[in-house]
Amino acid sequence: MANLTVVNESNYTQEVIESSEPVLVKFWAPWCGPCKMLDPVVETIAEERGDSLKVVALNVDEAPELAAKNGVRGLPTIALFKDGEKVEALAGVQSKGKFDAMLARHA
Repeated sequence: MANLTVVNESNYTQEVIESSEPVLVKFWAPWCGPCKMLDPVVETIAEERGDSLKVVALNVDEAPELAAKNGVRGLPTIALFKDGEKVEALAGVQSKGKFDAMLARHA
């Protein structure tokens, strides 16, 4: 996914918590079929909103502590962070419209 920054335990704080812009975090795993289904939606959001929103991907298999800390119970989970705080999250495959509405609520 070309427009996504990959985050892990070593860069999560810098890329997500300390970011000056809102961050959309995709919590996913390589074995997760629904995660792959959501890839085009997340990629489109990254392309459309790249100037005002950072979009990152976190592999929960590589960072299970971060997934647990953020309350991720199912995959995929897409969470929006503003000023280092999680403000909203959606779990499962969702339409682009649902994500657009979530982003609009926190604009």
